[in-house]
Order: sequence, then C-alpha cells, then structure tokens
Amino acid sequence: MFLASDDDGDAAEIGALAESLGFAPIQLGSLSEGGLLVQARGNSWGQLIFKDVVKFDG
Repeated sequence: MFLASDDDGDAAEIGALAESLGFAPIQLGSLSEGGLLVQARGNSWGQLIFKDVVKFDG
C-alpha cells in the first residue's frame, strides 16, 4: 500500500493500521512528491499507479 502525506505522524499511524490489516505500507513522502507517483491527471499517469506490489510470507 502506497502512502503519501504531508504529516509524518499521520502517515506513520495509517502505515501501522495498514500493516495490522496485512498490507505492506510503502512511504512515498509528501503529497507534492510521492503523491504524484500514484495520481492520474488528464492523459498523464503516475509511475506507480498500476504497480502490483505483493508481500508473501514464508
């Protein structure tokens, strides 16, 4: 799960929640930097918008 936030404390809290639900959170940084990697704008798609990231145990 990709996370982008301008508040480090909130990002950490959501990251912990995501992890407790079985996801592997990946911090991308601020909205203006990391957020652009997962956004679509018009005909332009963020580099990570269609990435399938899977975490396997064991």
